[in-house]
Amino acid sequence: MEDFYYMRRGTKQFIWGVSLFAIFTLFELALPIHVHAQLGQVLIAPRDAMAARLLTTPVPQRDMCDYISCGPTYTVYKTSQLLVTAYSSTPDQTSGNPFITASGAHVHEGTFAVNGIPFGTKIRIPDYFGDRIFTVEDRMNARYSSYHGDIWMETRAEAKQWGARHIQIEFVTES
Repeated sequence: MEDFYYMRRGTKQFIWGVSLFAIFTLFELALPIHVHAQLGQVLIAPRDAMAARLLTTPVPQRDMCDYISCGPTYTVYKTSQLLVTAYSSTPDQTSGNPFITASGAHVHEGTFAVNGIPFGTKIRIPDYFGDRIFTVEDRMNARYSSYHGDIWMETRAEAKQWGARHIQIEFVTES
């Protein structure tokens, strides 16, 4: 019976402690805090003066690329409609070594062939490849104009599946 008395007494002390904590917390929340902020600053309801000072101190805007290597960014300077087909490294689709482009580079994902556009020109095909960058490194047969381009693909099956598509390409420059 004596143990029960002490247990009840401990429970009462616990309840008093929680009640006092709740009262002080509510009192603190009711106190007004004056914060001076400039237009455009975001504040997250500070509860004490230190938090108010920290929240109103301007912090320079940072981009995720300040912390990790995001690679180059590109700016579109021209768009054009082209008939784009695909080719692979098979002797019947190329002249000379099927793995070497007209610019002397090895074929790779992102190789683009077109006549009349300088080697090294960067293009993007956003409707089909999003932000992937292609580089003009190869030429087509002389019978094709500069309005017909070719994307290098790893297999003949992929190239056939691509077929021929009238698409818009973007000429981009590194910014």
